[in-house]
Amino acid sequence: MLPLWLKWFIRIVFLCSILFILQYIYLLLVNTNPELSRIFYSAKDNGQYNSDDFLNLGFNHLEFEQAKLRETELEREYDLTAVLLHWKRLEGVQKTLKHFLDTRLFKQIIIWNNNPQINLSVHHLINNNHSSQFVRIINSKVNLKDEAKYLACSEATTRACFYADDDWDTSHYIRSLIASFRSDPNVLHLVTNSYTFYTNLIWSYFDATIDLHTGFSWIGCGSVFLREHAQRHVQLLHKFLKNNSGKKMLLSIAGSYRTDFIKSMLI
Repeated sequence: MLPLWLKWFIRIVFLCSILFILQYIYLLLVNTNPELSRIFYSAKDNGQYNSDDFLNLGFNHLEFEQAKLRETELEREYDLTAVLLHWKRLEGVQKTLKHFLDTRLFKQIIIWNNNPQINLSVHHLINNNHSSQFVRIINSKVNLKDEAKYLACSEATTRACFYADDDWDTSHYIRSLIASFRSDPNVLHLVTNSYTFYTNLIWSYFDATIDLHTGFSWIGCGSVFLREHAQRHVQLLHKFLKNNSGKKMLLSIAGSYRTDFIKSMLI
């Protein structure tokens, strides 16, 4: 019968032996396979690609440059205009506008003023003359409510628009949402708060014969969509819903877009 200390000693020696063998196999593979060595050490050796902004996960120089080039091409092809609505919350618009300007993600920011009693100007919102060149204000003669979101996007000079309500903070996911959009720009991309999503699952419709698969979402929490889709939405709105009751019904739906509603109605 072996004493307890000897049993533990044997276990420790066994574990150390296993670790030594694994380390030896690893070094043997790396030294005998240059390609494998490049993969293991690329993140360490290519210091120019290691920073707080990104992490090299083993891509070689060519792959990394190709990925950067593709990202740049998508940014140019699907440049963005931010859209904001103003009614009465001037302070909220000011705060959201400052955030949009600070991100430097947008070529232009359009603010649609739905309050006909106020003639809104850039000086009401920012004091920086340099930033004012990126801001365009449209003062509406009537309150168009949710329709204004899509009319404002229709006025954009970019291919796509980003919309969020002035009382919602998108700062912690705005970049990932935009990246998601550029990976598949023909579909509406958005974020919805959990409570709204789960309490409105009743707003779901499926019809395989017309490729319809819809679910509730709320564009006010942050959404990205093509300008041409916004323009088509406005066209369909004016063409098929000329009466006010029907128009109000569609706008109440459009103001809280369904996930693929834009896909089924606007494309």
